Amino acid sequence: MTIVNARTITPPIHDPELDRRVKAAGASKTVYALVTPETEAAKNLVLGNAVDGLDAARRHHLEQFRDAWTGKQFASHEAFIERWMAWAAPVVAIDAAGFPWRYPTAGGSEALFHVIAAYGNRARTEKFNPAVHVFAGEYEGYKAYAEACGIAVIEHPRADWQAVGRALPADALFCISQPSAIDGNVWPHANDFLALLAANSDTPRVLFDVTYVGSIAEAPAARFAADNPAVQALAFSLSKPFGVYYDRIGGVLCRHAMPSLFGNQWFKNLTTLQLGMALLGRHDVFDLPRRYKRIQREAAIQIGRRLNLALSPCDVSVLAQAEANTTTDPALADFLRRPAGDPHARLRLCLTPAMAEMIGTAGPIGDTS
Repeated sequence: MTIVNARTITPPIHDPELDRRVKAAGASKTVYALVTPETEAAKNLVLGNAVDGLDAARRHHLEQFRDAWTGKQFASHEAFIERWMAWAAPVVAIDAAGFPWRYPTAGGSEALFHVIAAYGNRARTEKFNPAVHVFAGEYEGYKAYAEACGIAVIEHPRADWQAVGRALPADALFCISQPSAIDGNVWPHANDFLALLAANSDTPRVLFDVTYVGSIAEAPAARFAADNPAVQALAFSLSKPFGVYYDRIGGVLCRHAMPSLFGNQWFKNLTTLQLGMALLGRHDVFDLPRRYKRIQREAAIQIGRRLNLALSPCDVSVLAQAEANTTTDPALADFLRRPAGDPHARLRLCLTPAMAEMIGTAGPIGDTS
């Protein structure tokens, strides 16, 4: 077990030279969302055409902003979250009644921050020492948000999940992603880990991050157990599944009220919610990963050749991985290894730059006038 906050010098996220080398090969260490033609088609549908006067799509888009005093806008986020739950149902098991508090958020990051911050506030009120627990190599945002709130962060090797599940303090908060940000794959023991946590405490203490749902091409062996009583909050986003990172479309489902997000019921982006509804309605939860599975595989092969890595596609549609001993270049291996510092950990990289080139969404949009 490692207390991450005890480090006095934080290693740089990127080695500039290796970063340039990986990007020149058509990949990246950081995970970037892939904008697809389907992404832009949905935006065209939502925004309509205003060149020669309002068409029906643009009129509908503009009218949703009018008459705020009627409260009609309140229904937009409710409809969006209901649609997301139905869309995600083949992958995520959700007990809707168990999560009566639902808030729209600016992507997944706002949801994660508010849940972690609320946990820190509760610790101060109830007079206990808060600690956010994660598996080594998880999404870096958990650590960053916890540290910003003055909360200790404790890392555990994922291989020790059974011991962690039995020993996790009842007042801890465990942050976990599924599919996993560690390696871009569905973690087969996630449901067992949640069950172990539930068996050892009646307190919901898991922030379950499913922001990669919609990025895998096949149904998992078992649906992700978001209905497990150990889950305190369920965060989701459309950023990675649909390539809408900068549109900030997401939400969070909570077992208890989240006062810091209460205003989001009014202070929300109607355009992004409308876009989210369009995307969820046009594509099922497996559609885009299946459409781009061949592109993912070809990008992995090409980048692997350029970097002299034996890459194979991950479950997540924009990621690829390689075994720890697949390269004779130790610097490159250290740069891509996740978790860092584990000589046996796989190497993980993002294929988005090469995939965007292949499908024609890299670079500026040409002038068609």
